[in-house]
Amino acid sequence: MLGEIRGEVRFKEPLSFHTSLRIGGPADIFIVPQDVEDIRLALSFAEREQLSLDVIGGGNNLLVSDRGVRGVVLKLEGCLGRAEFHGEEAVAGAGVSLSALIREAAALNLGGIECLVGIPATIGGAVIMNAGGAFGQISDAVVRVNGLARNGGERTLQRSEIRFGYRHSGL
Repeated sequence: MLGEIRGEVRFKEPLSFHTSLRIGGPADIFIVPQDVEDIRLALSFAEREQLSLDVIGGGNNLLVSDRGVRGVVLKLEGCLGRAEFHGEEAVAGAGVSLSALIREAAALNLGGIECLVGIPATIGGAVIMNAGGAFGQISDAVVRVNGLARNGGERTLQRSEIRFGYRHSGL
């Protein structure tokens, strides 16, 4: 099943290569998916083999033990590292850098998330943790979130269906 993944599959990958603090031992299996189907294959593999599955973005402010991580680590970039603008709305993958999205929006004379400047995060991490500061948080700009369940099924949640709180979301 891992052989069907078109993205990168590495074994005993040092997570120190993928954290901003450059710390962390190896992940048993490290996957950088090429597309959503790769993510489904990784989810299915982890489920079938009864392995834990952890998802990381840019690895900002992520502390990983020197012992590493048992199971599968899925790094969201590549297929989820792009953003598209449709009028005043951005559709951004979980692996998009928050700072890159802010820069792209500014170049298009779009505002609304500039209060998040300086927060080192990907969109996925920012939404999960409801990143923000004194002048606003990312939940103020979220319209909906598309995602995959552990069983590989797609799900779309409207902002009103997500329980956002201080540095927290219901995702």
